[in-house]
Amino acid sequence: MKLSKNNAIRNRYLLPCYMMLISGVLPNKSYAVASPDDTIRPYVASNLLYDSNFLRLSDNVNPVSVTGQSDKSDFIKQVSAGFDMDWTISKQHLIIKASANQNWFQNLTSLDYTGWDTLAQWNWQVGNNLDGEIGYSNIQTLGSFGQLNSLVGNLQNNQRYFANGGYLFHPNGKIKFGLFREERQFDDENRQFSNNTEDNAELNLQYLSPTESTLGLRILATDGKYPQRQLTSGSTQDNAYTRMNYAVTGDWHANSKTRIDGLVGYTHQNFDNFSSLDFADIVAHLNINWRVSEKTLLGLSARRDIYQADNFFASFVLTQGMWFNLSWQASPKIALNLPMSYQQQQFLGGSRSNTVGTEQQTDNVSNIGLNVMYNPLESISIGPMLSYEKRDSNNPLASYETKSAGINLKAAF
Repeated sequence: MKLSKNNAIRNRYLLPCYMMLISGVLPNKSYAVASPDDTIRPYVASNLLYDSNFLRLSDNVNPVSVTGQSDKSDFIKQVSAGFDMDWTISKQHLIIKASANQNWFQNLTSLDYTGWDTLAQWNWQVGNNLDGEIGYSNIQTLGSFGQLNSLVGNLQNNQRYFANGGYLFHPNGKIKFGLFREERQFDDENRQFSNNTEDNAELNLQYLSPTESTLGLRILATDGKYPQRQLTSGSTQDNAYTRMNYAVTGDWHANSKTRIDGLVGYTHQNFDNFSSLDFADIVAHLNINWRVSEKTLLGLSARRDIYQADNFFASFVLTQGMWFNLSWQASPKIALNLPMSYQQQQFLGGSRSNTVGTEQQTDNVSNIGLNVMYNPLESISIGPMLSYEKRDSNNPLASYETKSAGINLKAAF
């Protein structure tokens, strides 16, 4: 579980994410060297997105005072190119992905940027009982404005280094240990105060059932730092912390059509200098995937997460919510997705600057979308999308609603 970064869910407003989600499925040939035509697939893509409120401004905020323009909407154009490589030789599996994208805003031109998404990963195996992963990823993209609600430089670069290994010490028992480092850096000088580095160590102990279900225990230890923060007598934000997460994990293959997985755990984070910012709470995930028919898949998730806040008004955010997705393969060439979500966010543990009366800020966020994927040819995809999001907050300056529509075009070779 990732407590403090942005994940695919939190960045759903971001244009590059739409392109990253359309990567093709490549063949995996075991114990043979596949030909380059089978394992390397270049592609080009284009995207046009309309967002009625890109900065997530409240109706109580005059957009002229923020952007100098009366219109909160924007059109964003993106072009991208990249390749996916998937190569298996004997028991070794190499994955390399790389793409670059250029983004232009019609109104908020100061946000124009060049982004990229790269991954190099080696899935190694020695004999039948030892395996693991070694890799590196680097993503540059525009961060979410959901908590910033202002025109600020929010271009960020996220790097991840990881290595892990697992040992099957019994036909029904496996132990796995891994190390990974995550770095987040902001391009804008005014945002570098939030640059963050985390070093993590993770231990997993799993029971493997004959039906491929699993039950396990996971321990995750994190040492985090904000390198650009210099503490002074008037400081209210810390520059270093440690975090421990303990969880019981499970993955149950109920039958050929139903799969249930999740975790229940406890997270606590201690700051080096300001103990008043410490937080701790129970976390839980539950995911249910049900294949109703050959063409229909239902997904339901319930989550309770606690993670660091991305603003100066709180030290952490407690999020509870539900996510639902209906996937329907209408025909061999047309697929539809209907995602919906509702979540409550409580900002806690920081200064009282975000209070309303005597209460800390609480937000209720709802979202509904419609995504269509049309493949007129095997190598060409067209993906229209619609989305509506609304946030109600006890802070009148944090409430907003936004509508978006876009289309993705991709050609693979």
